[in-house]
Amino acid sequence: MNKIRCIELTKDNYNKYIDQIGKLEELVAQQMEQEGRTGQFFTTGREGIEEYILSNDNTVMVALDNNDVIVSATYITQNQLPYTYNDITKYFKFGDEYIEYVKSSYSSQIELRKDMLKIYEIKLKAYEYAKSKILQSHPEYNGNIMDYLQNELSDKENEFHEKSELREALNTYMSEYIQNLSKQDETISELYDKFYWLSAEDISKEFNKEVTLKSETTQEYESLINSQRSQEYSEILHKGPLKIIEKPNNNFEQYYNANTANSLEIDTYITNPNSRQAGLARIVVFEGIKKHINEHFQNSSNNEIFLCSTLHRENVSSKYVSEFFGLNDSLYVQRRNSRNREVHISKIERNEYMDYLSGMEDKIITLYDYNPNNKIVPTEKRIEIIKQQLRYEEDQAENLKIITSKGKYTGNFNAVERKTKKIEELKKKLKFLISKTPPPPGDGR
Repeated sequence: MNKIRCIELTKDNYNKYIDQIGKLEELVAQQMEQEGRTGQFFTTGREGIEEYILSNDNTVMVALDNNDVIVSATYITQNQLPYTYNDITKYFKFGDEYIEYVKSSYSSQIELRKDMLKIYEIKLKAYEYAKSKILQSHPEYNGNIMDYLQNELSDKENEFHEKSELREALNTYMSEYIQNLSKQDETISELYDKFYWLSAEDISKEFNKEVTLKSETTQEYESLINSQRSQEYSEILHKGPLKIIEKPNNNFEQYYNANTANSLEIDTYITNPNSRQAGLARIVVFEGIKKHINEHFQNSSNNEIFLCSTLHRENVSSKYVSEFFGLNDSLYVQRRNSRNREVHISKIERNEYMDYLSGMEDKIITLYDYNPNNKIVPTEKRIEIIKQQLRYEEDQAENLKIITSKGKYTGNFNAVERKTKKIEELKKKLKFLISKTPPPPGDGR
């Protein structure tokens, strides 16, 4: 690894570097287009990058060469508005299994029903708040949000997809309303997270069972689900569900507590294609997530953190980066029309995070010779790391051969050849380390 240093861009230094990041984005986009990978990367642009930098919740980390030129960059995000496009955790809290999980967390049906009614009424107020905000900005719909919905549904390039203007605005303003209420009662945001998809139909199904609540609560329920705003909101929920294309084989219950506050997303990572070095993306991403993880656990009430990423299925290099950091569980989802994505996730407990960061640092040092803190990694540990990485690379090489032979992978660059080269380099490094390792002591015989 040539000499590099990583720095975070802040309000005090970003003007010196922000134009470099913008040019790097354009360079990467052009390169990917030339390689036949159009649609696998979208530029953020100066305004978006600046917003990340000036936010208290997000991080822009860059790697600089000896000439103070940016050779790699990453954007790490946290505390996105719940259930907006950038909330990755929502995919793991959706479906029948999740609903049953939520219900099973209640000790009595009465308490469950009370919370369902409470949050549904709040959701309707949040919807009214969002609706008012949206219609003020769009007088062309004459106060009729359903006309706005129909306009999006009829647009073939839109069809009320996840990042449609209306859908994103509704979720943004509703989350804003919930966050304001939660300043007085934090349980509201928890209930909103649990029951985001709760509709009048769901409540009706629940209350069709024997009703044991007081008549006053029952009347309140009937008033809620039969109101015009309830029917309108339920139709919007029905038109905009999440779409999980492939159901995972493993159990995702461990991720049901993920939310935008306790999760960070490895949003973007790019390297200069003209001066690419092995491990650059991983190095700058590590510095970014290390900062977030350490800050997160400084709060003694935080017991876990979730790492998330999204990637184009054919962008195997992004898959490798995600899995390098342990994001091995994934779903295949439809995010926007014709833009299906894999969403990856992992969980780190409070009692694990220091070992996690130390282990990742050892990997970075061993595999990419990036060691700004001059940490000493024992030879035995380095050998263990290389052997583990070698097994991973060999497995991925076989997988690449399979998907390329079946036509499931496109692109002009030779990924198999690059992977083979990496395997040979690891074998050489392993051989060198083993040769430097003294033999184990004899038994004296």
